[in-house]
Amino acid sequence: MTNCSVSVIIPLYDAEKYIRQCLISVLASKFTDYEVLVVNDCSTDNSVEEVKKLLPHFDGRLKILSTKKNSGGAGIPRNVGIKNAVGKYITFVDNDDFIMPTALGEFFELAEEFQADVVHTEKCLVFNDRGETKFKWEELGVQSDEPHDEFVDVPTLETDDLGERINRYLRGKFFWLPWGKFYRREFLIKNKIDFLQVRFSEDMVFCFKCMCLAEKYLRVPNITNIHRVLESSTSKQSYEVRIALEVMTKVVAEVDKFMSKLTFFKDNQSSRSQVVEYFLRTHFPVAKNFSQNISPHELQKILFDEWQNPKLDSRGKNLVVAYLLTEKTLTR
Repeated sequence: MTNCSVSVIIPLYDAEKYIRQCLISVLASKFTDYEVLVVNDCSTDNSVEEVKKLLPHFDGRLKILSTKKNSGGAGIPRNVGIKNAVGKYITFVDNDDFIMPTALGEFFELAEEFQADVVHTEKCLVFNDRGETKFKWEELGVQSDEPHDEFVDVPTLETDDLGERINRYLRGKFFWLPWGKFYRREFLIKNKIDFLQVRFSEDMVFCFKCMCLAEKYLRVPNITNIHRVLESSTSKQSYEVRIALEVMTKVVAEVDKFMSKLTFFKDNQSSRSQVVEYFLRTHFPVAKNFSQNISPHELQKILFDEWQNPKLDSRGKNLVVAYLLTEKTLTR
């Protein structure tokens, strides 16, 4: 396929139980000018075989790509998908999720009508995999008990005032999951937006960059995605504290490096600091979750030892110090 309207990118790892359902939901789409790029991240089960069974049904619109080695997360497979995509727009679907039959068509029409760089849905349907098949509404992006009066009822372009966007971001109004969104491929390529090579939180950085750089960021009330919550999903995996610290350091350093290049943050250092603090606060619960089996004092020792790591640059050392001095890190 030389070109198409939409590239659907699906990172794949050990999802033989779900990938068929995921692909069938795309196949059921009423919009047909798309390609599907399934990027296998060195699966150890029969996931790829399940994908191959559906190849004839896609009439050449389904491709199977592979990473050279398992990356431990969805970021690198998504990057492979972006690099190989030919669609005017890109959307991501997790290998155990679904999309609505009208999702691609609605996304495409809205993106074209508003000439949007990013189309952002604020709600999805979610269910778990424990036999509870009843769908429930989940409003994404609100992380407080505030009234949900900021959700849109009609397609609405986000303000082009980056300061206002940042204020809304710091209040949790931009959820950082890459699915449930539609991206103009040229926008991603022009701005060199891809996923950071870390085991988790790569989507947080990706979505933050999109939020900052999109000239036209469109919020819509449409329900496009059905999200399956799995206890064994990547976001539920357990990592050692050292790995959590390494990821936190890379994530925050990348965000700070990105902001250092934007005029707005050069002129508004307080906003830059608030964003860094926001990312740090977001990772505090991560460190807490990854240290359930060790005492606060043991955690403190690990952090102190890591602070002396010669491989850490000065920025990384500062982040470790922030951890050591933050009571939340040492509180269960």
